[in-house]
Amino acid sequence: MSAIAKSATVKDPNVAVRRKNAISTFFRYFILIIVGIFMVYPLLWMVGATFKPNNEIFSGIGLIAKEPTISGYVSSMKSYGGDINIWKSLLNTFSYVIPKVVFTIVSATVTAYGFGRFKFKGRDFLFAVLMATLFLPQVVLNVPQYILFNKLGWVGSQLYLPIIVPTLFACDTYFVFMLVQFLRNIPKELEEAAEIDGCNPVQTLVKIIVPMLMPAIVSCALFQFMWSSNDFMGPLLYVNTPAKYPATIFVKLSMDSDSGFEWNRVLATSLISIMPSIIIFFAAQNQFVEGISAGGVKG
Repeated sequence: MSAIAKSATVKDPNVAVRRKNAISTFFRYFILIIVGIFMVYPLLWMVGATFKPNNEIFSGIGLIAKEPTISGYVSSMKSYGGDINIWKSLLNTFSYVIPKVVFTIVSATVTAYGFGRFKFKGRDFLFAVLMATLFLPQVVLNVPQYILFNKLGWVGSQLYLPIIVPTLFACDTYFVFMLVQFLRNIPKELEEAAEIDGCNPVQTLVKIIVPMLMPAIVSCALFQFMWSSNDFMGPLLYVNTPAKYPATIFVKLSMDSDSGFEWNRVLATSLISIMPSIIIFFAAQNQFVEGISAGGVKG
């Protein structure tokens, strides 16, 4: 009896460890949920505010409209600033965002492959210069770029040439740096095996490197899509035809209309304009997370 009682008083260390882990997990997720609510609440309030009348939007912080109305969405469909509406502005946005994404991925991948796998004279110096451009804010480049594109006759181009053409030359240094970092995690033995099988550098890039870099490439594509879709200064400088305005400028035009400052209309227009980015982000979420968090090659 004494042995049984003595053994009963001895605590199981595994139980204590599991209890400690459970408490730690509870507090970790509790904090994440609280932070998540603070981050998501403004977006949820924005969605709810699109159904509220003007006098109700700032009368409280509730999500549900007391007097629901769709007048904001009806007004958001109107044309502002000439022959343009929200749908045409979205079409204008995609007409230069999609080429920017495609050209950025191609140019950044080729440039990263060149810096990451080939040894040539001045490579380190050129890569250092490329990385140094990361420290240049875009506002410093706006004036010389505008002068250059104006002399080329590209300002006001119907094809958005000043916005699209620079992406052909890997001007977005961040994406090159990101791909170079991922490229360093790919074993060179794979390329050597491809070379033995008769692949030239281009075939090796397409058949070996690109599939291995796909998570990072998807991440770059998502970043470029969201940044380009939200860009306001670029179209403002280089687009001077109201019918070619993208969604970012159209939202600003809808705020300056003569029909009165209807906040539900402004919020509805903003919500419609950001929906494509939200949908695309969640559609490619798994690849995006893998591309951001991957630290090595999975075999």
